[in-house]
Amino acid sequence: MTDRKYYLDFGPELIKLLGPNLYTNIYYVLGEIIANAYDADANNVYIIYNNDEKKIIVEDDGTGMAYDDFNEKYLKIGTPTRSPEVGDVSQKLGRPRMGRKGIGKLSALSVSDRVLVMSSKDGQKSGCVLSMDIQKEDDRWTIPSVMDDQIVFRHLSDGENGSAIVMENVKYSINKTIESAKRNISRLFPFISKDFIIHLEDEVSGKTATIDDIATDIVKQSDTLITFSDTDNSSDLDVRLNSIHNNFDNDYYYRKLEETKGSGEYPPKKQFHKKEGSIIETIELVNNNGELKQYQLIIKGWIATYRSLKDKKSDKDFPVNYISLISHGKLGRVDILPEISLRRQFESYIVGQFFIDLLEDSSLPDIAASNRQGYKEDDPRYVRTLELIREKALRPITNLKVSATNIDKEEKQRQKEDKLKVEKEKMDKAIQDLVDDPIIKKAISDPESSEKLVEKLKNQWEIKTILNEQYKKLMISHSSDDKPLVDELEKVLLEVGFTSDEIIYTSSVYMESRPGPYDDLYEYLREFFVDTYKRNDLCVIYVINKGFNVKWSPVLEAGAGWVVKTDYYPFYTDDYSSINAPMNKNSHFIPKLSLDMNLIDCQNLASAIQMILRKCGKEEHRVEQILDCIKSTKLYSE
Repeated sequence: MTDRKYYLDFGPELIKLLGPNLYTNIYYVLGEIIANAYDADANNVYIIYNNDEKKIIVEDDGTGMAYDDFNEKYLKIGTPTRSPEVGDVSQKLGRPRMGRKGIGKLSALSVSDRVLVMSSKDGQKSGCVLSMDIQKEDDRWTIPSVMDDQIVFRHLSDGENGSAIVMENVKYSINKTIESAKRNISRLFPFISKDFIIHLEDEVSGKTATIDDIATDIVKQSDTLITFSDTDNSSDLDVRLNSIHNNFDNDYYYRKLEETKGSGEYPPKKQFHKKEGSIIETIELVNNNGELKQYQLIIKGWIATYRSLKDKKSDKDFPVNYISLISHGKLGRVDILPEISLRRQFESYIVGQFFIDLLEDSSLPDIAASNRQGYKEDDPRYVRTLELIREKALRPITNLKVSATNIDKEEKQRQKEDKLKVEKEKMDKAIQDLVDDPIIKKAISDPESSEKLVEKLKNQWEIKTILNEQYKKLMISHSSDDKPLVDELEKVLLEVGFTSDEIIYTSSVYMESRPGPYDDLYEYLREFFVDTYKRNDLCVIYVINKGFNVKWSPVLEAGAGWVVKTDYYPFYTDDYSSINAPMNKNSHFIPKLSLDMNLIDCQNLASAIQMILRKCGKEEHRVEQILDCIKSTKLYSE
């Protein structure tokens, strides 16, 4: 109807303050709109996007809004949507409400200058346009209406209730692959509800998808798992957590080990997954009425470790290893891992999700940030949650990862032993052929001397083989300020075939890669450069920045490598001009090493690593394989 007016009870200053600055991620914006659909008792929500046209539509089949609902509820900013007075559950289905602050409707203005809000309720259509262009009329802030003939829906039939948010000229694109978009949205709403389905439609590719939880897929790629749930509870969350536990493959490494061991000794099986009860603790909190009362802090969820770094699915919008917090079915904190880190080995493999509804209990003060991307760090609920997850989940899962890795190492060691056995048999045959040679027999008339010669040759070969396997093959020379970069490079090297005992990296989390507590660092390096310099499979990676050649240890390493003519591969982390003598700029194409590298830089790095693998006598890898490993680290930005 052309005579309908839509009024705001606030001025454009508030929109400019909150709208453009409220959200920094397209998925958080979608999360707010999806949460509104959930609170409106929708069974389906459709995310229809066209990156070429920079347009996103979010449509749902919820209760919808009539004209009066717009002015009396929707366009009133800051009105609590979840409180003891308003109610904590939705009207029709009794769902625990996700919304709370009443400002999520402005989220779309963070990514779009013009947002159409259209709705249908009981056969009545209504719609308005949210934008920065607000006019004052009759002393009230007025926004344009959407004509009835322009209110159209993609999935709602005429007369069916529901709403649609249309964002035009969107500033940020949804992921190019629908699989990545699906994965990111599932991070926002894990295990949300069986009667609430989120659909994705990419108009450019024509592909569609339905959002489901990513936990099961992650667990299938994991080598350790701990779940926290009530086994005697039939709630949807407990059922799903128990299902995740049942999907874990505890025999993965043992099957591989059995294949390599054959009829050899088989180690006793260990359990790399645990089913724990919910973490429950009673804490005292001050409620909204200023009363000190006791509340139960209940933590459910799961935590796991990836088998390898290449199992992690990289997305620029969220970290690939994380521990997230979910409250009332919605993501509340993206990643608490940096806050609870134990600084232990394997933390880069960890992933998990924990569900704590007390964090957003409406009878308690609101601790959620305005943009719903975190919590107030000093709130006792949040502080205790971090402490409990650190001790009850993070510490045990890292211990499990150590056990699982030991089995993996045993399998790799057996493969190495099998390879040595084959090589030794070849050498024994070659020696025997040599001894049986008529010319050699004639030259050695004394049988005893012949036996001694054979034994000597065999011993020399065995010693040489053992030493070749035990010697370090690769050193990473770096300055301390580049440690975050070298940590990511180390992950790639370990994934493509190096073992931690073959690498010298003095800042490594692996004990076998660095000197011991009382080892002399310079003696340790002298052994690498001087005592082994005649071996042709040794090489050094120099990670160079402008401060590299003014620090004593890196300068000594570079000088020693130059003196004994060890093969080297320099990478620069700031500027190409950082490469100085004795490094020869023209000896190799010198790749860049930095966080968030583009595809071309990563391809150059992959090519360099391929050269290093060949030099060190490692198994051949295609550049594409190495590139996949790089993409699983922080070195790559999609």
